[in-house]
Amino acid sequence: MALPGGANRGAGVGGSSIPSLKEKLDRIFYPKVVAVVGAKQLNNYNWLRAQGTVQGKVYNVNIDRNEWPGAEALGFQSFPSLLDIPEPVDYVVVTVPNKVAPAVLRDCIAKQVGGVHFFTAGFSETGDSENIRLEEDMARMAREAALPIIGPNCVGLFHPKVGLRQTPDQWTGEGGSVGYISQSGTQAQGFSLAAHAHGLGISKSISFGNGTVLDVTDYLEYLAQDEDTKLIGMYLEGVRDGRRFFETLRAVADEKPVLVWKVGRTEAAARATQSHTASVAISDMLWRAMVRQCGGVEINSVEEMLDTLRGLLLLPAPTAEGIALIAISGGHASEMTQMYSSVGWQVPALTPASIETIASYAGLVGGSFRNPIEGPATGRPENLARTLDVLDGEPGIGCIAMEISCRRLESTPAALEDGVRVLREFRQKSRKPLAVVLTTTHPFTETADVRGFERRFMEDAGVACFLDMDRAAKAMFNVAEYHRQRAWLHGDG
Repeated sequence: MALPGGANRGAGVGGSSIPSLKEKLDRIFYPKVVAVVGAKQLNNYNWLRAQGTVQGKVYNVNIDRNEWPGAEALGFQSFPSLLDIPEPVDYVVVTVPNKVAPAVLRDCIAKQVGGVHFFTAGFSETGDSENIRLEEDMARMAREAALPIIGPNCVGLFHPKVGLRQTPDQWTGEGGSVGYISQSGTQAQGFSLAAHAHGLGISKSISFGNGTVLDVTDYLEYLAQDEDTKLIGMYLEGVRDGRRFFETLRAVADEKPVLVWKVGRTEAAARATQSHTASVAISDMLWRAMVRQCGGVEINSVEEMLDTLRGLLLLPAPTAEGIALIAISGGHASEMTQMYSSVGWQVPALTPASIETIASYAGLVGGSFRNPIEGPATGRPENLARTLDVLDGEPGIGCIAMEISCRRLESTPAALEDGVRVLREFRQKSRKPLAVVLTTTHPFTETADVRGFERRFMEDAGVACFLDMDRAAKAMFNVAEYHRQRAWLHGDG
């Protein structure tokens, strides 16, 4: 992958041993030794407990020896200074007041640590001239020492495979394929937990806050080269170097899907982001145009991020512009058509030959077969299989969305087994993407095992599964747009 001058910045020439940015970040993403500076009983030693699952050594560093007994009771050896640790340190987590942070940074430089994460806030995001100067001085020190700083004002790194965490609430031991970059710590932590609950595994996640030394573009370049990361999502409030960011986005999106959720696009939101991470806003129109031209997928909520990632993992590219909708009733057929067409989908009528074929085994009583399709055309497993085969042969249909009632799955256990079997068989023989929309509104069912049904369809049938018509329509459209845009950029569409 040809990246525009960033991923190997600092790499030596002619055999030089100067490590590249990737090598530096690899050292801190795969640490052998971690140190936490400033952990306190006041917050239940949160940062020490978060790093307690690291596959390596973790030390407590605190000048206040009164904090040592609590840390040592948790199993962490304590030292008054980083310089007292008797071995090299790869990753340092700093949670001290902002005025103390420069002294800790000097120790990190003297110790030649791999990288340092400053949870510490109170810098440029405050707008205070002294705090801005403090951050600038720290950035200068780090750059002169070629030391990566993550932050300040962030929750740092999450790498579940090696036990590196942003919060004790996160899981460890099981990696995934989704890389996540977030300017907000809360968004980073919340997304990782939501993704895990939705069956999406995280490869690596970065919360970078003010991004004073390493910014979003650096992490985008890194994840582009990370073999575990197959898809990339990001939550942004702004970028420091727009030109470099968009050049990198274009290069990365050509190889891996990149989903971009940017806030701060209204005047009020811009004020909020400025006070949060000192980000400079870009006009909404320009931002959207540039993301699209570079092949990125624009996202507007965490739900849309989760749904679109799921769709990209499980849905192939549509084979045509139209979509076939399968609903459980006439009312839902109208609702479903409205939602899909409103986000940009074409819902064309089926050809007369297809309508006649479906009518031959389904009958016309209690159903419509023009598109959307409902009633007896799909009520029985053998009819569903035949209808899917008809849709597979429709040249104007490139994608299929099928509504399934959780009420029916709950009341008729055989319906779940039949549905999984039919959809799995269709997926194995058809190139057309097929997604399931689980609904509980006919009538509303609070007791249904919705998550269990969702897992069955995704894991056993291998189809994307969504829990809301509107969310499904948008996520499927995002997947289709990603493939269309990529084809256009390559001159294939």
